[in-house]
Amino acid sequence: MDISIEKLNANNYSTWKEDVKVVLMEKGSWKIITEEEKVPDKLSGIEGEEVRTYQKLLKDYNLRKDRAYSVIYLSSEKEYRLLIAGIEDPVKAWKILEEHFRPDSRARAIGLTDEFFSCRVCPDEDIGIYAARLKHISTQLADCDKPIKDWYHAFQSIRYLPPDYAGIVQASPSMSG
Repeated sequence: MDISIEKLNANNYSTWKEDVKVVLMEKGSWKIITEEEKVPDKLSGIEGEEVRTYQKLLKDYNLRKDRAYSVIYLSSEKEYRLLIAGIEDPVKAWKILEEHFRPDSRARAIGLTDEFFSCRVCPDEDIGIYAARLKHISTQLADCDKPIKDWYHAFQSIRYLPPDYAGIVQASPSMSG
């Protein structure tokens, strides 16, 4: 499978993070990043076929771990590779990038909240694109531990729709009761 994602830059951490997660899932490496999967334990007293099985498991784990780091490193712009150069541990690399790009400041959360509630459908814009913009801002707010409740998301989704969509607004189940 040939996968192409936009390289990590100063403006796309939220979408980059999701794209890389999917790539790592496809490569069987995501659970290494989340630390749900650890280095296989070597049992004492194993021999023969058990040793070969363990060696195979360890080799597979290390290969997927190396792939995870490679994906993270190579999907970052060169200036941000410096943050993780020489580390080789994908879990540490992921956390370093997360700390660098995910400021949890109050000012950022307030700015994103304002951006969310100011978001309007642009002239000639597809409604799906508008919804995707709202979702992107909502994801960034969730990254700041300030998630938007479903009610407000539904409200903002229909708030500035053109008059052509009045029927949809009236029938919207997410705005009822």
